[in-house]
Amino acid sequence: MSRINTLSSAAIKAMFSSETDQQLIMLFTIYDPNGSTDPAATTTAVRLADGYTGRLSSTTDTEVIYGVTSRSNEYVFLPMELNLPAEQETGVGECSITFKYVTPEAIEIIRTHLFSQTKVLIELVLSGTPNYVEASFSGFYITNVTYNSETINLSLSMVSYNKEPFPSFNFTPSYFPGLF
Repeated sequence: MSRINTLSSAAIKAMFSSETDQQLIMLFTIYDPNGSTDPAATTTAVRLADGYTGRLSSTTDTEVIYGVTSRSNEYVFLPMELNLPAEQETGVGECSITFKYVTPEAIEIIRTHLFSQTKVLIELVLSGTPNYVEASFSGFYITNVTYNSETINLSLSMVSYNKEPFPSFNFTPSYFPGLF
């Protein structure tokens, strides 16, 4: 279920101003398909952000990692592009996220964690107040993953019960021979 709070004036300014001291950051959480979908649980496969506020505490002097710390969770900075779904008469379309960073580690995560409709959570926060979530979009699932040497593309979709037939079976002699 998606949750959009009344956006703060700083968030609206960050979205529409050409220059602002606040940056709107997308936090992207991919849950482990074998674990819990509770945001407080440690069964998340990956936490990513499309911006950064500083160095993460898990960095060392030899490996510096930038990202966002929000509600005691560390999100690793990784440039990404979100393509929102187009409006359709038949329901909600697909959206996609493209990562412009491909490493052997990322391919290993795709092969081990991203299968059979993995659940994701998209949240929007401001760089000055990363613990306050301006908007939250849950209910998305990864339905397709493609990658090449330059990009990783995740197709996201929501489960829409409006497209499901009701009743799920037609009352035909093949399904219900006792009725006829």
